[in-house]
Amino acid sequence: MRESLEKFQNATVKTITPTSQGIQLITSGSDWKFANEGELELLIWACLPHLLDCQPLQRQFRVSNQCCDILAVSQQRLTVVELKVAEDRYLIPQLTRYFDALQREQPFADQVDYQRSIRLLAIAPSYHADNFTDIRYSQLSFELYQYQIRKHRQKHYLTLLNLETQEQRHQEIPVLQLPSHSEDLPEPPRLMQNWIKRCTPEQSAGLLKLRAKILKFDPRIQETAQDRGIYYGKGKKYLAELRIDPAGEFCIFLWLSDRRYFSGQVRRIRYWTNWTTAGYWGPCSSGFKLSVNWGMGSYRFAKAPGLQENLSDLTDKALKHWLERIN
Repeated sequence: MRESLEKFQNATVKTITPTSQGIQLITSGSDWKFANEGELELLIWACLPHLLDCQPLQRQFRVSNQCCDILAVSQQRLTVVELKVAEDRYLIPQLTRYFDALQREQPFADQVDYQRSIRLLAIAPSYHADNFTDIRYSQLSFELYQYQIRKHRQKHYLTLLNLETQEQRHQEIPVLQLPSHSEDLPEPPRLMQNWIKRCTPEQSAGLLKLRAKILKFDPRIQETAQDRGIYYGKGKKYLAELRIDPAGEFCIFLWLSDRRYFSGQVRRIRYWTNWTTAGYWGPCSSGFKLSVNWGMGSYRFAKAPGLQENLSDLTDKALKHWLERIN
């Protein structure tokens, strides 16, 4: 495939932006890879008409305890797309099971003509020898596409090669660009990078500004991502904890002096936040459960504009209390 990519510069490349969020890539030596299978799925789903000549129906479609990555349709012909970011020797049996379940249940019957054969596609960076053996003795037809990511003139491109026809199609990848952060700081944890993808530009800038403030305050401050949260402090002496709560809302826990309920003792205080302002919710010793009974309306009050405080100012207070506890 590398030899065939020599024609890349003369090829027609689609430059549409399939998602405003961008696709997350990672490097492995000199190669580029998708951060996970979900990122590959996001790109292929958005570019189905250009890459595979079909229109999208549904992602992650469940049928008879099977889960198809992508279902699409072309001229009333159902198309199943299975995606892999690594070799999978059991790929063909997997597609065969999808075929059987879909042929029996026949979903999307108003858009699909089941008198036409179901199109079975696989997209992967490489294929195991067993895949070709399984195809050789199967009664079904399969289309195998091999992909490669390459960087050219500061842009990233996906090249999709049909292994049977040798036809290539190219798609520019809108790579997720993290907002700029200080060069003397390490890259944000993967968990934070995922949060940034769901933030507005203003929110992501606020989050990274908060992170920089904390990490630059004292070289002893450690950043630890665990249990779906990000902790800041030294050892078990924390000053801040960032999370998304079960309702899908951003929240921050700051170790602050609580004069309302604990006579000025430093406690873990929960705030709702958009990474710029924060609304007080109450002391929370662990998890998300409050240590005091505020009633059902507490969350609504915490998000009220008139009750919000500047998150940077609150963080300054938490840093001060942390320094007093650590020294």
